[in-house]
Amino acid sequence: MFNLSVLLKGKIGNLFLNFEHHFKSDGITILYGPNGSGKTTIISALGGFINNLETKIFFNGNALHEIDKYPPNKRPFGIMFQNPILFEHLSVEENLDFVVKRNQLKTQNKSLISKEYLINQLELNSLLKRSSENLSGGEKLRVVLARTILKQPNYLLLDEPLSDLDIKYKAKLLVFLKDFNKKFKTPILYITHSIEEISQIGDQIVLIKDGKKIDSGSVSNILNRSSFVDLTGKFESSSILEGIVSRHDQNLHMTTLDLNGQKLIVPGLPGNLNDIVRVRIRSRDVLISSSHIKTRITENELQGLISSIKIENNTAFSELVIVLKNLKNNRKKQKLRARITTYNLKKCKLSINDNVFIYISSVSIDRQAYQSK
Repeated sequence: MFNLSVLLKGKIGNLFLNFEHHFKSDGITILYGPNGSGKTTIISALGGFINNLETKIFFNGNALHEIDKYPPNKRPFGIMFQNPILFEHLSVEENLDFVVKRNQLKTQNKSLISKEYLINQLELNSLLKRSSENLSGGEKLRVVLARTILKQPNYLLLDEPLSDLDIKYKAKLLVFLKDFNKKFKTPILYITHSIEEISQIGDQIVLIKDGKKIDSGSVSNILNRSSFVDLTGKFESSSILEGIVSRHDQNLHMTTLDLNGQKLIVPGLPGNLNDIVRVRIRSRDVLISSSHIKTRITENELQGLISSIKIENNTAFSELVIVLKNLKNNRKKQKLRARITTYNLKKCKLSINDNVFIYISSVSIDRQAYQSK
């Protein structure tokens, strides 16, 4: 289901924008592309901050591009840009209360998303009495995120919101955003350059380059397409596999996922039993063999069928797409991308439609790229 349709055309600086997309009304959509491709411009135009483009924006049937009728303060979006700004003469709590009071005057309704919920989830209790000008970059970011959500938006637009956070706190906020999206059914449009962030929270992804949309679809599908690899570079080529938590080994801190009847052992405890977990596998970390290797060289052995082979010109490498065997005979097919040397491709005499064995070391699986459903 779609409830946000966008058409933007025109020149901004040296960029000619020609972007059209129908955004889904649920989940988290990633807007991904290189620097200067127009991502921030799109969010700015949605918010009504850019008026010199040919613009058509429809949200729930309303034509928001009518700027006189829908100036920025009357649009149903909560927008957080890269450089968070607070009222520095106010404390953290006063910054939050300013939005709460303004929203109550506007709606005359009790907020669906409470200030207390955000203070707890974003760990702001110790910051409430502090002056905004004395916050670190990461602390300021958390406060601005809370303030943006307190506006009770119908759609949340986030422009690289976690860029100033360390890895540990970034992981916490990614979990928060996913849980918030599920709990309050507020769709999110999220800009990031981090493939780990895409893997962890993205449902849909829109690829943009030079102001134009070049591809879109589910994250698991797009990460296996050449359109994504062309933007990220071959070194970061990867796939997302989805499995059900079937076993925990508390002593060894390992988890077994059921991938349609095949087993994938991953480090850590990414979810509870029967949770669905998504895992990112880098293409360069996949070993392929045409025959079963009796000596267990890795924790994981999967089986699949080669569906495509792309031999790269002027490099030593080839990219393979493998459809994993589905031992449960349901309709879901999962694909894995493997990057190997063309030398190995020839040595193993691999061809399309060959059955292969796939070996993946658990230590290569990035724990930051887990996502539980």
